[in-house]
Amino acid sequence: MKWDDEKHNYLIDLVNEYDGRKKWQEITKKMSDKFGDTYNREQVRGHYRIEPNKRNAEMPDYKSSVEINQDGSQTVNDLIELSNEQMKDSNYLLKAHGYDPNEWEIVKATSSKWHHYNKEMSKPRELYASKITVRKKKQGFDFDKLLDTIKEVPQVNISPIHTEENSYLNIPLSDMHFGIATYEDYKETQNRIINIIQKGHEEILFIIGNDLYHVDNFRNATASGREIQQIDLVNAWNSAKLFYYPLLENALRYSRKVKVIFTLGNHSESMEWSFIQLLKERYKQIVFDDDFKERKAHMLGKNLIFSNHGDKKKAKNITENFAVEFPVEWSEATTRTVFVGHYHFEKVIDNGGVIVRQMPTGVTPDIWHEQQGYTTAHKRFQVHEYDYESERCIYYV
Repeated sequence: MKWDDEKHNYLIDLVNEYDGRKKWQEITKKMSDKFGDTYNREQVRGHYRIEPNKRNAEMPDYKSSVEINQDGSQTVNDLIELSNEQMKDSNYLLKAHGYDPNEWEIVKATSSKWHHYNKEMSKPRELYASKITVRKKKQGFDFDKLLDTIKEVPQVNISPIHTEENSYLNIPLSDMHFGIATYEDYKETQNRIINIIQKGHEEILFIIGNDLYHVDNFRNATASGREIQQIDLVNAWNSAKLFYYPLLENALRYSRKVKVIFTLGNHSESMEWSFIQLLKERYKQIVFDDDFKERKAHMLGKNLIFSNHGDKKKAKNITENFAVEFPVEWSEATTRTVFVGHYHFEKVIDNGGVIVRQMPTGVTPDIWHEQQGYTTAHKRFQVHEYDYESERCIYYV
């Protein structure tokens, strides 16, 4: 049986793969399957057990390589020294291959053990054949930098105008998808809501999130990493500010208490949470619930408001979660309403003392929804007004 460099190196890799357990039967089978020859255990084990210096003489030098790909990514193959922890550390791998982690990111990385011999060594030095594919980071969006900027936002203090109105207002706008929609698309909605706010209320609740943006980053990907329609994220961020700043400031002026509940969506949870942090720094008079939880609850008088995006559990089955997770509020409430979104059309389920409202949206369909024919739902938002113990009316805005 003639041994060449390829066979020899493959054998070394197999032995390293089994971490020295010397499962020669399996190793022999893999050698035979790969090279089409019939190996036996003694041939394979005997070749591996030759003198280290002789083995070193037969082992070729490792060939490093760099490949520039058509999409702008680069693939680098080199021999480097790694620990098990470093092998899993993207930043360490980038630096080891000569890349700045602030400018580059790993697309794919593979590492395999490679024994390096030197005649002066008493035993082999263990290195790794490391192959990584990298691409340039898209510049312009850094969450740490964004949060630092948010902390510099000037605070706004609003002097309230006290009214005798004892109503409560819930503004649960869902699936706004800024990026597909712009501020101009929702300007009339904003004006209608401001008119309702200026009637004066005991308390106003805003449910913000619920796919406030169409994507979660500058790669036009959702929170799950799925790339979808390309949008202008900077314009989307500014549109959300133009829309919500006047609403919150009017709410502070025309009610005794304002609360914002963050409800995470499946499209843009990180962007939404960051936007909530901006509002939290700007409006210290508002109470914020910015916990990263799926299900939220709040009492408006004795009206219990539940919030969830609705993408993970069917609306008709979610009431049991709220009953278990908020038993005190559940027992004290005179009305109980669950607000969910996600599906972009209106649906109401009244069952077991709980109303589940699947909320409509005013956003126009994106490319995918238009292609699939999801264009027939009424385009609108809702605002809900309550007395102390009951729901008074619904405004379509």
